[in-house]
Amino acid sequence: MNDMDPAGRFTAAAVRTFQDDEEEAAAGVLNPAAQQIAMQYRRDSMSPVMATGTIRLIEFGLLTVSGLVLWGAYVGSAHLDLLWHYLAIVALGSGATVIALDLANAYEISTLMRPMRYFGKMLVVWSAVFALLAVIGFFMKTSAAYSRFWFGAWYVTGIVLLMTLRLISARLFRRWARNGRMERRAVIVGGGKAAEALIRSIEQQQYNDIRICGIFDDRDDKRSPPIVAGYPKLGTVAELIEFARIAQIDMLIVSLPLTAEKRVLSLLKKLWILPVDIRLSAHSNQLRFRPRSYSFIGSVPLLDIFDRPINDWDSVAKRAFDVVFSLLGIVVFSPVMLATAIAIKLDSKGPVLFKQERHGFNNEIIKAPGSP
Repeated sequence: MNDMDPAGRFTAAAVRTFQDDEEEAAAGVLNPAAQQIAMQYRRDSMSPVMATGTIRLIEFGLLTVSGLVLWGAYVGSAHLDLLWHYLAIVALGSGATVIALDLANAYEISTLMRPMRYFGKMLVVWSAVFALLAVIGFFMKTSAAYSRFWFGAWYVTGIVLLMTLRLISARLFRRWARNGRMERRAVIVGGGKAAEALIRSIEQQQYNDIRICGIFDDRDDKRSPPIVAGYPKLGTVAELIEFARIAQIDMLIVSLPLTAEKRVLSLLKKLWILPVDIRLSAHSNQLRFRPRSYSFIGSVPLLDIFDRPINDWDSVAKRAFDVVFSLLGIVVFSPVMLATAIAIKLDSKGPVLFKQERHGFNNEIIKAPGSP
């Protein structure tokens, strides 16, 4: 039975179950309802940051390849001596376009899900990059060496490819958002009116990538209602830690005023052990900080308190580093390793390769690649 409606909120029957189970929950031990919800979020989801980063790489690749293919079709054999000049122009134009689109917030999830609404912005950016390339060629006195037909063909082909990719990716992103494949899962820490105002503000942000999984609060039902904006209070902060050991949570949003300094610090001391992003809601605070101090869900401001140790592209970079240097190490030390393997085999009947299991967060076993 599915306890949630299409918007991610919980049905009336589920709400009654949460209220009954909350009374029986012991501190630090999940009640059955919270356990059930945690199991629903056990599978990891696709990171929106990874998805938008991939779009950046694909767009850079499409612009670069299209420029080079057009050069090969219309210029190539006639001006091989200018190959490096064209390569420089193509790389500069493609890179400048991706950077400019990024500065124009064209890689936000809300933007990618509505490509036609931002077509004008993309056209302006692409045109500005070509104007910049033309100005550079004019001042360097090299513009006469380049094919004007190639320049115009790359302009038209580039904008067509960009819009085609945006239309395809928008359809995929909307589908993945609907079925929960691509989302950031958030838990609200702290209930009451502040949490309700925060949830309402997040829900008003169209095409945001946040899915609220529930609310946790140490206060009793008199000070913190069991249901806030359609979402149940699943337990205490101690139970939140147990919840996060089961569910794949991306973010904790602490919905407490900055004036409650002692309580905020007390909560953070308990939550820092979790490998998730921790944000402090700032939408209802009167204090204002520099814009760089905030991250945003749509237009809802959050103060960045803690970022998970290895996040999104950091994990990709770490994996690439591990693979590259492992391969280099194997090549360099292969003679010694081969001799050692032969000696082990001659002296022992056991396997040459040894796989050691280690324990990470939540005391979960970290297995070597290829292990069952």
